[in-house]
Amino acid sequence: MATPTTSTNLQDGAHRAQDMASDAFRTGRTATADMLDGAASKLTSGSDKMADAGHGMADRLGASASYVRDNGAKAMLADMETLVKAHPGKFLLGAIVVGFLAGRALSRD
Repeated sequence: MATPTTSTNLQDGAHRAQDMASDAFRTGRTATADMLDGAASKLTSGSDKMADAGHGMADRLGASASYVRDNGAKAMLADMETLVKAHPGKFLLGAIVVGFLAGRALSRD
């Protein structure tokens, strides 16, 4: 049977691990949002010929950055679940395409 000290140490360790995971997720989420904002800025400053398409993509990337910045992992997973349930065929097709492209990219090495 665990002593109170051992139990407390385990709880402290679990809390530290949870805090570290939360910090890592928050840092990754911020970095992803910053990257999306940077891509949006680059597209906005693109050529005149592609200006309309670039602005549309920049707006979508900016919205994505805001979404990533404003939502936690649970909310994102819930949104993904809703999306998959609403469009299972499209999701399956997308998963196949991503898997194929990943396989091609990894097999080139």
